Amino acid sequence: MRTYLVAVTLLVSTDALAQPVEPAPAPEPAPVPPADQPAPTPDPLPGAAPTPATGGAIEVVGRVIDKFGQPIRNAKVGVEGSEQQTQTDRGGRFKVKAPVGATLLVEKDGLEVGLALVSGAVLDDTVLLDLDTVGEQIEVQGEAPVDAPGAAIVDRKELQRIPGTGGDIVKALTIMPGVVNLQIPLGYSGVVIRGSSPQDSKILVDDFEIPVLFHNIGFRAVLPAESIASLEYIPGGFDVSFGRASSGIVELTTRAGDEKASEQAEISVIDGGLLVQGSIGKKTRYMFGFRRSLIDLILPEIIPASVDLSLTTVPSYYDEQFRIDHILDDHWKLTLSSVGTIDTFELYATKDTDAKSKRFYNRTAFARVTAAAKYHEGPWSANLALSGLLPQFVFELGEYQKIHITQPTITPRAELIHTDKAALGLTNVEWKLGGEAQIGRSYIELALPQERREGDTQKPRDPRDVTNTFNGKIWLPDFAQWASIAANLDPKIRFTGGMRLDEIGRTGEVAIQPRGKLEVKLTPTLTARLSEGAYRRPPEFQSEVLTSNLNAERSTQSIIGLGYEPREGTRVQSSLYYTDRSNLITTNPDGSIGNNGRGKTYGAELLATYRSGPWFGWLSYSYSHSTRVDQPGAAERLFSYDQPHSLNAAASWQKGRWQLGGRFQLYSGLPYTPVKSAVFDNDRNLYIPIYDATNSARAPIHHQLDLRVDYSWHSGPVAMTAFLDVQNVYLNESVVTYFYSYDYSQKAAFKSLPIIPSIGLRGVL
Repeated sequence: MRTYLVAVTLLVSTDALAQPVEPAPAPEPAPVPPADQPAPTPDPLPGAAPTPATGGAIEVVGRVIDKFGQPIRNAKVGVEGSEQQTQTDRGGRFKVKAPVGATLLVEKDGLEVGLALVSGAVLDDTVLLDLDTVGEQIEVQGEAPVDAPGAAIVDRKELQRIPGTGGDIVKALTIMPGVVNLQIPLGYSGVVIRGSSPQDSKILVDDFEIPVLFHNIGFRAVLPAESIASLEYIPGGFDVSFGRASSGIVELTTRAGDEKASEQAEISVIDGGLLVQGSIGKKTRYMFGFRRSLIDLILPEIIPASVDLSLTTVPSYYDEQFRIDHILDDHWKLTLSSVGTIDTFELYATKDTDAKSKRFYNRTAFARVTAAAKYHEGPWSANLALSGLLPQFVFELGEYQKIHITQPTITPRAELIHTDKAALGLTNVEWKLGGEAQIGRSYIELALPQERREGDTQKPRDPRDVTNTFNGKIWLPDFAQWASIAANLDPKIRFTGGMRLDEIGRTGEVAIQPRGKLEVKLTPTLTARLSEGAYRRPPEFQSEVLTSNLNAERSTQSIIGLGYEPREGTRVQSSLYYTDRSNLITTNPDGSIGNNGRGKTYGAELLATYRSGPWFGWLSYSYSHSTRVDQPGAAERLFSYDQPHSLNAAASWQKGRWQLGGRFQLYSGLPYTPVKSAVFDNDRNLYIPIYDATNSARAPIHHQLDLRVDYSWHSGPVAMTAFLDVQNVYLNESVVTYFYSYDYSQKAAFKSLPIIPSIGLRGVL
């Protein structure tokens, strides 16, 4: 039996929500499965990956939204004449099994709408539905609506089709408009969005932050593709449910295990992993995953013996994930999940491992465990969660310089949602109230030179410099509360407004952040969106927590966008934005840090996506200009991550056993500060550089072509896939930045890798 993916979006009009609707005429009787085939099995877990249907059933995966593109959460979706029923998640998504020709019943606050499935409309494993309307407006489309201007939601299967990512779902972030491509993302905790700094954005996994996204060697993300259901990218304008970021949000949603038990193994030249999933009874599903790097087994063999280098601990990492979902009763669903990683790297810049001054050591590890409960009954919904995080960061350089940080953190989070058909003269009203507490205790041992902050010039390395020294414990209690209301002002206008309060316990600051969004349906295919809001990023990066009088960095974001959907599978969206930044944390003339900086960013973005049959296409372009002033009276300069132009064009074709794809990238180089000359310091036996204006030069523009080929087949009961993903196929070595000789008399280019091939094999049993 083939498995079909049904792309369904139900648009319920405001009038339909406001009054009862007569039920639809009964459709033709559904085909009765043969007696030797079992009846369809309930599938109560929305958002899980499709699995093969049985007994004449297909798997209906869809999304319920209102006429303004807003998702309808906690709507009940069932099969007429059956006890099967599920409910939509917060994005309006659902999944349920039904025989071809059956009727799906969607219920929200007593309103029922019938959807007749039409058999035979099959296109590349996608069933296109012809829906009978019952007075309400119904539309079929294949892509979820975005939450903010410039945002994008992409599922796992589409992200895996993008060439140049090596099958890494998170590295596909580089195709998003506004994401600065760093070429070599060496362990950044965040993503650089719209020219800001990495720490200004947040990476969330199932609503909770994780401290790092990429492994130190920059090849892979800490979460494998198979454990992720979807990726939501919000470059700005996110709602009051999320905070502690002054730029954007990237949210990864993990997936529940499939109902059918399976085991999967994957191996490539970079790493290898295992994933098992299945169900226990009818109400519990599980998924467990493990991955280990293999590059540490290969790298020592390819380093020439003539190189004066000793890799005592070759770069290696271990990743783990698990998720268990359980349906408690008709109202409660429970989830227990975890994600973690250990990343270790040690080398000596000489073969003499007794030369401690030549030693470099780094260890990054974290484990996050989350228990969550979701409740729904009538107009009420609640999301409750308790998450614990244990991160560890160890960095040692030479004999004297080091930083050791361990920061266990507990985060309880609760959100209550109530919906009304009509209230206060408005319709389709949603009230939301929530809060969370992030309570951590940081154990810090520090002996380092003065920290180099954004835009600071590189100082000569003095291996004995331990200007910043600390050994102790710091409590970091942060609290947040938020409330919002979303409602239809009229049949074509929807407004969302809210307020978020963050209380930063370390400094005693209370950050008030009003946010609002307006959506106007100009035509059936054209939607305008306007977003305005205040955002805060608390002082928590590196040594910021050691300064108790720092305040949060602030940003005010204004975004206007248009979304155009002329046909199913085709979407074009554009946006203009302006971000005003203040209270930026900068280095004072005396070496201390304070909130003396201010800045601004403005730009434009375009994103076009195409999905039709075997084809998947993606085109994104962004223009951005990001500047700042570090001290009152200082000259304006570029942000260190200012990238004016970024273009990504990708296409993928899939038919039968083959999948082919290509991607072209072109983007501006990053700014850097050139050295004009140098003077010799006799006392320290060092050359002191004399720099030109900060970030007054820029690395050359970068361009490359990536290609990917996948081939699938069966070997007995095992489904096999072999893939070849090659980045930069025409070997364009581009300059990332420049470095200088010890006396600064010579400049050399630090270049990206000329070609990065990834070859792998995946088997699923």
